[in-house]
Amino acid sequence: MAIDWWTLALQTINFLVVVWLLSKFLYRPIRRVIEEREAADQKAAEAAQEKTEAADAAREEFEAKRAELSQTLREEEAKLQTQMENEREDVLEKARKEADKLLSDARAQIETERHKTFETLRDQIADLAQDLAFKALAEGGNLEEPELLARVSDYLDGLSEADMADLRADFAGASAELKIVTATPLSTTEQSRWRNFVSEHFGDGKISFETDPDIIGGAELRFAHSVLSFSVADRLRRAAAELKM
Repeated sequence: MAIDWWTLALQTINFLVVVWLLSKFLYRPIRRVIEEREAADQKAAEAAQEKTEAADAAREEFEAKRAELSQTLREEEAKLQTQMENEREDVLEKARKEADKLLSDARAQIETERHKTFETLRDQIADLAQDLAFKALAEGGNLEEPELLARVSDYLDGLSEADMADLRADFAGASAELKIVTATPLSTTEQSRWRNFVSEHFGDGKISFETDPDIIGGAELRFAHSVLSFSVADRLRRAAAELKM
């Protein structure tokens, strides 16, 4: 096979021209565009890095300021709490002092009123005691012996037959005894009148005489199971009860 060197040379020349043309008008511009794009990307990456670093710095500054603010708030809260506790203690102390003063004044007032009341009550009690004594005596508590017998007789006459029967039964027992109690000893004559009085109203039975200064005056008829009181002491008690009503 024969080789056409001229044709080969021309094709070689054409290839080299095409390569030069592609290098000049296509590869170099593309390379330049790629380099510019890489430079732009690098610049963008550097800008993004700077922004990231700035954001991190801002975040760290924010965190630091927030921590500082939290610390400040805690300190202010503790300070406010301490101030409130101090004010609370001051208020409580002032209240305690005022309460102590009021209590002291109240005690002094009560003591003053107690003395006044005591003086008033003492006078009232003296007057009441006098009134009771006069009332009891006015009702016959300090009667002479004949008058006392008459009062006892009137009382017995006012009793029902059933009540009188109970008293007679109480006096008539074998071991029964009627005690006639007076504030002062009775004379023989007075005892004789009492015996006659008892025999007239209750029949015959055992009678004894006793003295009891506590009854003040009058007499008490003490049966085995009941007592008939005509004493001054009993009248005083009844008069006191009436005055309380």
